[in-house]
Amino acid sequence: MKRIIPYLLGLAAIMAVGFYFLYNATIMEVQTVPNDSLLIGHDRSLKVGDTVTVTGRVVAPPLVKAGIDNRVLLRGTTSRTAYIQDTTGAVFGGIIVRQPSITANTQFTSLDTGSKVTLRGFVAEFPDIISSGSTQLTLDTTVIVTELPTIKKRPTPINVNITDFDSLGTVRFVTGEKYEGMYVQMTNLTIGPQSPNGARNIRRLLDANGNFIYLRDFSNFFSIAPNDTGFVNWTPPSIGAIVTSIRGVIINSAYADGGGGLYPFVIVPIYPNDLVLGNTPPFISSVNRIPGVPKPVNTVQVNAVVADTLDHPLSVDSCQLFYRVNKGAYNRIAMTPSGNIYSGTMPAQTLGTLVEYFIKAKDNQGAFRLSPSDTGKSTYFYYVRTNDTMTIKDIQYTPNNGGFSGYNGYDVTTEGIVTCDTSDIPAFSFTSVGGTQTSPRRVIIQDGSIAGGWSGLWINGNATDPLVKGQRVRIRGTVEESNGMTRINIATPGDIQNLGTGTVPAFEVLTPAVVADNKVDGDTTVEKWESVLIRFNNQCVISCVNSPSLSGCTSEFPIPDTSFRRNYGEIFVVYPGENVEARIELQDGNHSYVNGWDPAKANYYDTTLAGDLLWKWDGINSLQGVLYYAFGRYKLVPRTNADFGTVIGIAPITEIATAFWLKQNYPNPFNPTTNIVYNLPVNAEVSLKVYNLLGQEVLRLVDGIQNKGRYEVKINGSNLASGMYIYVMDAKTFEGDKFREVKKMVLVK
Repeated sequence: MKRIIPYLLGLAAIMAVGFYFLYNATIMEVQTVPNDSLLIGHDRSLKVGDTVTVTGRVVAPPLVKAGIDNRVLLRGTTSRTAYIQDTTGAVFGGIIVRQPSITANTQFTSLDTGSKVTLRGFVAEFPDIISSGSTQLTLDTTVIVTELPTIKKRPTPINVNITDFDSLGTVRFVTGEKYEGMYVQMTNLTIGPQSPNGARNIRRLLDANGNFIYLRDFSNFFSIAPNDTGFVNWTPPSIGAIVTSIRGVIINSAYADGGGGLYPFVIVPIYPNDLVLGNTPPFISSVNRIPGVPKPVNTVQVNAVVADTLDHPLSVDSCQLFYRVNKGAYNRIAMTPSGNIYSGTMPAQTLGTLVEYFIKAKDNQGAFRLSPSDTGKSTYFYYVRTNDTMTIKDIQYTPNNGGFSGYNGYDVTTEGIVTCDTSDIPAFSFTSVGGTQTSPRRVIIQDGSIAGGWSGLWINGNATDPLVKGQRVRIRGTVEESNGMTRINIATPGDIQNLGTGTVPAFEVLTPAVVADNKVDGDTTVEKWESVLIRFNNQCVISCVNSPSLSGCTSEFPIPDTSFRRNYGEIFVVYPGENVEARIELQDGNHSYVNGWDPAKANYYDTTLAGDLLWKWDGINSLQGVLYYAFGRYKLVPRTNADFGTVIGIAPITEIATAFWLKQNYPNPFNPTTNIVYNLPVNAEVSLKVYNLLGQEVLRLVDGIQNKGRYEVKINGSNLASGMYIYVMDAKTFEGDKFREVKKMVLVK
């Protein structure tokens, strides 16, 4: 017996370890992620790597059936997938289950919608990153799935809104992640365009305010390009069609949308009746006016193509033109049809008059559409002028938040000083495993006599290539909007007149908050600085070294572009004390500063390559450039190295990899919050405390064992008095080595 006891103890130890990683759990326990992680876009399950047994109800089985039509979920050729949801219907209660083999005898493939099951698998993320991935259970193929007695019925969908997942292109992880894998329903939406990234992202779904989520095909009933023989291609509804309701499973898809960002949350309808279309109003297109630049003697004819939807052929009942003068009450004019072209004429107005107008078309069932679609934000407009020669401000200025020029689509003449030529912003193209990134060359002119904004303009076309900074030019061309930027297209060299050398306008001194990253297209507080030379005159700090298009900072370090951790060459900077982030575009300019996007240039893995590598928390004592807009974000584009002031605090890679360190808090002085960053090269017992000048402990920030890595702690001094404080970090390794560092910080209220 004594000889058996050691073996029994060993077996008990093995079983203890096994039960630690193999246990019964709810789906909510697997899926729940704390809000403080979601706030920075980290949605990775805390149970990754654990093997768990869960119980749930099948929302979508591996073989989706509609009558005699059976389609494989996710088109799995070597694997099978299902969506299951906790039977309580609680949030964080949905999950993807994947069987890595199509031949494993687990009874998984035979499951039906509404089945109640118990199954075992290990928790994983796809892709395996901290953000923008879907949590899934990889089925243990040695264990048969247990189907429990129940009345088979799909869970009732949870009513949600697009704003739970998106705020005008910004991902809302805190309110959205809890619905991942769950069966939900949205109502009263409009069909938008397809993602440029791929056929499975069928259409954007838009709410009335422009927030969006993609409809994605995983069941194959909504596929526009199936790869399974015999499936009929689905014809998606027209852009602008009304969605009465859509039901489906929320998935975090982690794919780039081809427009510079991710669309983490998508909705996946499962069955054909999960999408219900309503009566779609008439479409309004090709709106124009004659003349394009009205004079006091001109009546103005407005024309538009108006046609009812192809989804539900009806007839146009009426089309009306609404206009107002100098912000007065709207007048209404019936537009007369000629075929599908409708026309209405507004009376002549006096010189300098502001005329705003929009169109309303209604079908014979009462559904109507406006153009522009949100007249509270934007209308068509013009000012009555004597001719089409005007200042840059006349072209750029808008009396509303639409962001469009009043002369969009029409020919004008203007002049200014070249502030940025093609040597400053040459055409950019970069291809990596993550995809291809491009940006056009740009020539910018500015009128230095115009103060307060609206003074810069992008002039576009091959004829602009010979221009150089400092030239004064008069140009003629067609005003257009290009992805949110107002520019003038110049057709021939004869449309440019060189007026000699002028003085490059002085930089407009602003703060990052004025051109903040969270401001939306058309916001006149930032729109007026479009194409203008601007400068952050005080020291700013890099708060994010890899700022994506839609959500939080994607990495602490300057890591090259990959398919799952995109790096678009953009950083965030803030003013200490202001703490409002502005976006800086590094790729477009002709300078040496990089944030690691290109593996052939300096990056986290090799700092010896060409380029001046920027790091998070680096300070820049001044920063300037021209304001640009692309992919839904305003961004400052430095032109040359001269646009960067002194860069302070580039951290050597060896320091981060091998040493203890404690950074100076940022910002400092602060009110009321600040951040402390430190590094542990090995696992250690760590203490981080704050003391007042009497030596009294006022805050205990960290007290316990931490794994090796880089840490960031946020301090809130709301309950502290103004003054100087001391913060102390003590670390002790398991081998007995000790580290201590003391720094000062100042709270100013």
